[in-house]
Amino acid sequence: MSETSHSLGRYAHRHGLEPARLEAALDWQVSLWSGDPDEGLRRDWAAWLAAHPGNQRAWAQVERLAGRLGEVPADVGRHSLARRGPRLGRRQVLGALALLGVGALTARGGWVQRSLADCRVGPGEQRRLTLPDGSGLMLNTASAVNLAFQGERRIRALPGSELALDSRGRGGAPLRVQMAETRLDAADSRIVLRDHGERLALSVLAGRVRVLSGPGATLVGGEAAWLSADGLQRFPLDRGAALDWTRGVLRADRQPLGDFLAELGRYRHGLLYCDDAVAGLVVSGAFSVRDTDYTLESLAQALPIAVHYRTPWLVRVSAA
Repeated sequence: MSETSHSLGRYAHRHGLEPARLEAALDWQVSLWSGDPDEGLRRDWAAWLAAHPGNQRAWAQVERLAGRLGEVPADVGRHSLARRGPRLGRRQVLGALALLGVGALTARGGWVQRSLADCRVGPGEQRRLTLPDGSGLMLNTASAVNLAFQGERRIRALPGSELALDSRGRGGAPLRVQMAETRLDAADSRIVLRDHGERLALSVLAGRVRVLSGPGATLVGGEAAWLSADGLQRFPLDRGAALDWTRGVLRADRQPLGDFLAELGRYRHGLLYCDDAVAGLVVSGAFSVRDTDYTLESLAQALPIAVHYRTPWLVRVSAA
């Protein structure tokens, strides 16, 4: 099996997907991007999408990736595809996706939704905002939210987003926060919330948060939870870990290199991946997310690895 197939398999496993369906979704993404798709191609894609829930999940993940790459200039992706010709192999598919910028045809218009969001940041960017009610909001890499503050207080986060919200001292009226299918009342609280795809991570740093969806629950300052379709799993809050990203820090405590690079890759344009031979190497330390190339250089000095820049947006880590 090729290194690219291994990487795809790991990526699929990490996100609870079937590798074959993920590969098919990647192929559809490139087919729809490689020119002006005719109605026949669109019908075939729609039929594939509707044929199985697993296809829909795989497409949603590819759509999320396309959204994360949305700041790469569109003409870069188009020229890359044009050079490679109409038939692309798996390696070229990954390289092309790493360069795709905007305009991908998606079932739910994910990139369009993100580009039209009230507040958004691209890969590697962070932004602090003051909301109309005076609450403080911070968005992490590749995140976007829509706001409704006329007669109500409502924040709707788009898929894949991560945010920190401080609404303390801003009145007791409900402050609705929605991420995926989860709805919260986060009035007079301080929280960190991240969409991991299959589940959400909620950290309550202060105040009280009511979970309005599913069976419902209340979390107080010092508590954290995983929220998913299976319910709510509480665990003690690690305050430092919850706030690291707000300080521009990515911390690892004996973390496998493959998992660490998956996290670091959230702060980069394109695709960052590693060979199986080095995926299990152990990483510990605190690293900057504001200069990911420097972080990769630091890893190469500390571990027996080499970093290969095939393009600025396609980076492979291998054994030295």
